[in-house]
Amino acid sequence: MAKFKPLNEKQLVMLPISLQDQLILETLEHTINELVEKHLDLSIFEARYNNDETGAAAIHPKSLLKVILLAYARGMISSRQIERACQENIIFIALSCGYAPDHSTIASFTSSMQSEIQTLFSNILLVCEELGLLEGTHFSLDGVKLSANVSKEWSGTIEELKHKRDKLQEKLQRVIAEHAQADKQPEVVVARQKKRERHFQLQVERLNEFLKDREPKRGSDGKEIQSNAVDNESVKMPSSHGVVQGYNAQALVDSKHQVILAAEAFASQDHENLKPMLEGAKKNLQAIGKDKAEEYFRSNFEEKQLTADSNYHSTDSLT
Repeated sequence: MAKFKPLNEKQLVMLPISLQDQLILETLEHTINELVEKHLDLSIFEARYNNDETGAAAIHPKSLLKVILLAYARGMISSRQIERACQENIIFIALSCGYAPDHSTIASFTSSMQSEIQTLFSNILLVCEELGLLEGTHFSLDGVKLSANVSKEWSGTIEELKHKRDKLQEKLQRVIAEHAQADKQPEVVVARQKKRERHFQLQVERLNEFLKDREPKRGSDGKEIQSNAVDNESVKMPSSHGVVQGYNAQALVDSKHQVILAAEAFASQDHENLKPMLEGAKKNLQAIGKDKAEEYFRSNFEEKQLTADSNYHSTDSLT
């Protein structure tokens, strides 16, 4: 008869773990840890905390910054995904020193610390410059379409959205009439009707609020482009996965070590984004005291190379 080793999930095991040893030399997580610990001034975050005399101790912003930087680098942008990683992944546990921040803490940090994080981007660029990671002879530019947290059904021209509002108002009136007839029905039916009524009421209110004194959005050619009643900065744009309601995220890198010089999200197509990306890179380089930032990005690109796909080709970009 076959023999197997016994299984006992209740067996207690003592596992001495050094969190520092989990951050292996020359890995991304080790680089992030070294960068945050030794090269960044995080005092800019302290003004946001007011718990020196009262309140519980907060998770240190450098721990949050470390896990967020690693998560974003690995394609995790959901605060719930990051929370789970801090509970289950030993690398994230090490970076957070075992505190396992919850998703609300992570989301609050990323949404309320945007200006501070932008400053840190310039500081990181300065570190890269000091380490000789910037060359300034070959640059690469590319973008990716990112879906916004909104539905395409809330998009349309101003007239289309007015028509949608009117149709929803008609539906709301029908639901109210059905609700009146359902008062003699079982409570579960009445509750369902109330829920439908509230659903349509909120949609009508949202559109009324959005359309109040709203002017049409215009494209670069002067024609009206579709607005979105939930996130009006986002636009409909084609992607490899079909049409998405979202943004065109762009990154410009120095090709020597793929260091990002500028990153931005636009509501426009690639051919409109070359100049603003170059200007953004110049601004970031000037912020860190990069000598001759204008020379670093010569307008005519004499003795420079820029790699970008054909989507960026336009008369305006070439001039």
